[in-house]
Amino acid sequence: MKSENIDRLRRQFRHEWLLIAIDKVDQKTTTVQEGHLLAHSPSHHQIYNLAKNYQTPLMTVYSEDWPEDLAAAFPYVNIHPQS
Repeated sequence: MKSENIDRLRRQFRHEWLLIAIDKVDQKTTTVQEGHLLAHSPSHHQIYNLAKNYQTPLMTVYSEDWPEDLAAAFPYVNIHPQS
């Protein structure tokens, strides 16, 4: 799969959640710069369920910017527990 700029992916899939395999990270800022798209969906539940199938570093991101007066928090769940 082709590695793409994260902002480009976000513009391509409007109003959807993206599941992205991480390919390149800015080490100074820890910002993901590039990755390849694994899935996209308007449902964050669907993206979360798909993420359980991968063993690679992933990110999930909503394609739109959050309004300044909105915040979101997601519970941390270890989807790949160690034996």
